[in-house]
Amino acid sequence: TVAQRESMASYERGSTGPSGGATGATGGVEKRIMFDETKRQELTIQHGLRQMHRRLKQTHAVSTLNDDEISEAALSQCDLFVINGPNAPFKGEEFDALKSFLAAGKSLLVMIGEGGEKSHNTNINFLLEEYGVSVSSDAVIRAVFYKYFHPKECAITNGVCNRAINQAAGKPVGDMYADRTVTGMSNNLTFVYPYGATLDVQKPAIPVLTTGFVAYPLNRPVCAFCEVEGGGRMVVMGSELIFEDA
Repeated sequence: TVAQRESMASYERGSTGPSGGATGATGGVEKRIMFDETKRQELTIQHGLRQMHRRLKQTHAVSTLNDDEISEAALSQCDLFVINGPNAPFKGEEFDALKSFLAAGKSLLVMIGEGGEKSHNTNINFLLEEYGVSVSSDAVIRAVFYKYFHPKECAITNGVCNRAINQAAGKPVGDMYADRTVTGMSNNLTFVYPYGATLDVQKPAIPVLTTGFVAYPLNRPVCAFCEVEGGGRMVVMGSELIFEDA
């Protein structure tokens, strides 16, 4: 969708991370991105995330982790580690490796869908709660029809609560709540939030995307950022299908 393409383009323009890695074709430092495939993920870069993989590999070194478990040795091979839709529990040693990874100034992206932990047979909240985030066992539904027929395929037009998101997407940066229509339209970035859950967010994490005023539950966080001591960064998204192939 257009919203997905805009989100991916803004992500690529704004990609930053720790130093290191090979020099890319553009002359900058090529960041290393690793996708986790150890937790029975349904979407992988070979199935379901092929478009995302194709775009990322133009400017990044992309790999997958297929070993039995996540370890510090494996994580040392990347700058950004992506956990998308885990369907199995994590071990304590894996959580320790991820904490060390963040403390070393690296980045972590976690995405999980509707129903949260209960629907995915995982325990990822055990890690996320240490940084002020947890995924709720609910589902986001749009109450008013707009663009998509299924109520869980939510086109959210007023869910941006951080001006930097609009700026990165090339949208006007002004009053984010001005000129809203009955359908919830505004000048904010529109994004599609499919089959997702809401998040519980508290310090040190901050919400950056919400369900807005049209989707239910109202004004609930769906994406959160957290910068940890040591310079590491974590992003949590409540939808594992947001970057699925269109």
